[in-house]
Formats: sequence, C-alpha cells, structure tokens
Amino acid sequence: MIRIFLFVLIFILVSCEKQNATELEIKEESLHSFVLRNYTGSRLKWVLTAEDAKISDTTIIYQLEVEFFEKDSKSSSKLRADSGYVFHKTNDLKAMGNIVINSSDSVTLWTDELRWSEEKQQIFTDGEVKYSKGNQIYRGKGLESDPSLKNIVIKEKFSGEVEFE
Repeated sequence: MIRIFLFVLIFILVSCEKQNATELEIKEESLHSFVLRNYTGSRLKWVLTAEDAKISDTTIIYQLEVEFFEKDSKSSSKLRADSGYVFHKTNDLKAMGNIVINSSDSVTLWTDELRWSEEKQQIFTDGEVKYSKGNQIYRGKGLESDPSLKNIVIKEKFSGEVEFE
C-alpha cells in the first residue's frame, strides 16, 4: 500500500515539473545582426542576414539581405528588402518592400513582394516586376525564376524597351 502511495506521489510530482517547464518556454525572442544559413547536406544554398529579427514559429526580419549560391558554391545573386519572413517548417522565405536582386550576370530585378520556395528552388511573385538585362528593360506582372535570374518567366502584361546611350 505504501509503495502504491509513493508511486502516485512521484507521478504527480513529475507531472507538475513538466507542466511548470512548459509554462517557462520563451514565446518570442528579438535579435540584432541576425544571420541564418541554409544547407542541403554540406552544400550552402543561401545566407540571410538582417539588422533585426523576431524569432518565433515564423521569424520576422528587418533590413534583410539574402545571398543565393550555385552548386559550385559561387554566389549567384543577392536580394535586398525592407522586411520579410522565414517559415521554419518549410525553409521558405518572403521578402517585402523595395526589393532589389542583383545577379552575378548583371541582371537586376525590382519588385515589392517576392517569395522563395525551398521545395521548388524558385523565386516568385504575383506582383508587378521590372528587370534589366544589358540595355534592355522588361516589365510585367507575376514572375517565376531560379535565384540566379537566368530563367525568368513573366506571367502577364509583358513589355520591353531598349535604352540608347
């Protein structure tokens, strides 16, 4: 009888300890000079840096830069934006506000909202876009591309113009 009583008492105490530990979990943390690296195995795919970040299930980032890398570890492009999100379950990214991407091949893209799909290894948006390649400037609505901007597809309202010097 005493053994059963001790067993029940220990079980109650252990249950209480677990409940108290759960109540002490941190729900959100703020960081300055935030850096996040994304790997597949030993291959570096992208590095995100931000001035400020609020970390929870989804991390909110401010004044961000994402550098994308090719399979040979060379930088393929750099994205800059005012703010964004990191979705930890999928490793997807969302950038917002004054987005500029500069590729290593001198292609520049401008838009106000852009997403990175980890699964598809693509950037995309449904919003207005503008990009330059050489002396050509292209505009449209909606975009899909690899992060190096070598395979850009404009979905709607595509137009182009040539700049003369």
